[in-house]
Amino acid sequence: MGTNQTIFLAIEESIRFLDSSPNLEVSGEYSRHKWNGAWWHMAALYEMGEVKKIPESAIVRAKYLLETQVWQTFIISPNDHPTSESDKMKMDCCHCELAVYYMILKAYGCDLDNKLPWIREWILKYQLPDGGLNCDPDAYVHSHKSSIISTLPPLEAILWHTNRDFTEQEAVFLDEGARYLIEHRLVCSKHDGSIINKDWLKPCFPRFFEYDILRGMSFLAEWSRRRNKALPAELLIEGLERLKPFLGAGSVRIGRQVFDPQGPWAGDPFPLLEALARIGDASPYLTRQLDRVIERMSEHSYYYDFR
Repeated sequence: MGTNQTIFLAIEESIRFLDSSPNLEVSGEYSRHKWNGAWWHMAALYEMGEVKKIPESAIVRAKYLLETQVWQTFIISPNDHPTSESDKMKMDCCHCELAVYYMILKAYGCDLDNKLPWIREWILKYQLPDGGLNCDPDAYVHSHKSSIISTLPPLEAILWHTNRDFTEQEAVFLDEGARYLIEHRLVCSKHDGSIINKDWLKPCFPRFFEYDILRGMSFLAEWSRRRNKALPAELLIEGLERLKPFLGAGSVRIGRQVFDPQGPWAGDPFPLLEALARIGDASPYLTRQLDRVIERMSEHSYYYDFR
């Protein structure tokens, strides 16, 4: 069976799962099981550009969860905790999880900014002085240092899913986030310039909330375009050089899997996730993303050909 046919059948299986499963409730935290809960099926389809294939029934349940079963405050201090018994039963979220939910539903066409305005307000609220965010509450009390993994989904949520002029707050949020990535040279420590995590040099798909260097490059290229800011071309060229081991024949090859049994997020995958994430396979989704980065560079007279 060919790869395309395997992916097609896996998509159909995910659609059936989402259509038949009532499990987007908090009970048992089924929606958050890595990697085989409803949340993950929806996120994979979204990243493929197939968000419209998510059954409407699953979208309705996801909106209901966010509206009624999520504690709408990031818990940093004791005063942030729910007090009533009913609120204590609600799911607590982190920035990257909430941002991915937001992107899925916005891409589907949901009017979240009118129906659930607290989500965008949350995303914009928790930027740290260095320009990023951190899903570890202690960072807001002690280190005040961000996490690249926690930062990208919120930045993407605002950048990719704002179909109007940015507000001043949103513009600052994006510009500060870009500064954070640039100062870290996409993957490096500001302290000594060393690579923070060498796995980030290996492209992965789907990513969910995970980070790789191409994800950061894609954000900076689109940020430059949408905000009419100088393109950090030298940094993008450096990123392309770091990506070279995974480029060839006009494609970006998968370098790692988010569900790697030896990795930090080990878990049992579902067929669509396995079909999309075979190490060494050319990924049309990552290739399209890199094509957009290179196109943006060519607009500024920087040319790169990996074909």
